Amino acid sequence: MNRIIVENIRSAFNVGNIIRTADALNYGVIISGYSPHPDTEPKVLKSSLGGEKNIPIKHFRNTKEAITFCKEKNIILIAAEKTEKSLPLQNIKIPSWPFAIIMGNEVTGVSEESLEQANQIVHIPMKGKKESLNVGQAAAIFARHLSSHLQQ
Repeated sequence: MNRIIVENIRSAFNVGNIIRTADALNYGVIISGYSPHPDTEPKVLKSSLGGEKNIPIKHFRNTKEAITFCKEKNIILIAAEKTEKSLPLQNIKIPSWPFAIIMGNEVTGVSEESLEQANQIVHIPMKGKKESLNVGQAAAIFARHLSSHLQQ
């Protein structure tokens, strides 16, 4: 199963939104760092609308542990971040084996440590003046794009 890694996301509503998206697209979720968890934060439950009951959710104290878990399971790591080395989403090489999309903090993005461990760094090309989207929206775009390409 493919997964979405939630790395130090502050907003419980964003985490719940990502869980709900993961349920809709058959992804698991890995919650890491100080991201709120559905077992401890009612706001996550409010926005996930029961999605947390339908998918596997793992929790790690930090993203380093989450990445170690993924590497032990041979899960490819795709960091969702715009950098000098990132590829536009439409140019990504779609893995045919399990992968995890790392979604970073709303302000600081994916951590430098996670970017160094990622197999690929990918961004959503923006046509407007804003350079970023809400993390929940970005996770949905990434997950849907990658899922649709794997089904072909």
